[in-house]
Amino acid sequence: MGNETFFKISLIALFTAFSIIRINFNLKAMKAGYQTVIEESKIYSIILALFICYEVFTLFLFLLFPETLSWGSMAIPAWGRWMGVALGILSLLLFIWVHIYLGENYSSKVRIAQEQRLVTTGPYRFLRHPMYSAFYLLHLAVFLISSNWFLGISWTLLLTLIISIRVNREERMLVEKFKEEYLAYMEKTGRFFPAFRLKRKRAGS
Repeated sequence: MGNETFFKISLIALFTAFSIIRINFNLKAMKAGYQTVIEESKIYSIILALFICYEVFTLFLFLLFPETLSWGSMAIPAWGRWMGVALGILSLLLFIWVHIYLGENYSSKVRIAQEQRLVTTGPYRFLRHPMYSAFYLLHLAVFLISSNWFLGISWTLLLTLIISIRVNREERMLVEKFKEEYLAYMEKTGRFFPAFRLKRKRAGS
């Protein structure tokens, strides 16, 4: 099996694994049946669905009809593409870690349930939105593995658009639900990357 075939199989395996995890937790969330008290707009759900369809369609073209996207090819060295595989595995592990700690708080939609609790352990100890961080890692991995600038740039730009629409709304909803508890949590964590803040020494110490 050549390297190109292996890299394509890696992409299929990554997206299959992400999908299985997401479907599994979607089913658990549906079975929980918690009453929603705050929920995102339907317009955002439509935009998200279109984004997912675009990614699936372009990935399908890249894997089965590579000549259609060959104009976007880049000369990324083999070690760079192998680094992409490693980043893809890292993104998958982070994705699993996030879902484990979310548990029954998980929802594919931005919504707040009556029984929802604020998760501040596991990856949430360092990041407010580690799931989005996992998606960014996955998209960087796709860019390197595919060695295609069109996939890398268009997917990442659209992901950034989706997240920028979602994240502010999500944080406003969490502040509305948890109030001072969430505001204090925001002070201690970064959105997508850990917040490294140097503590100021007290006067006279």
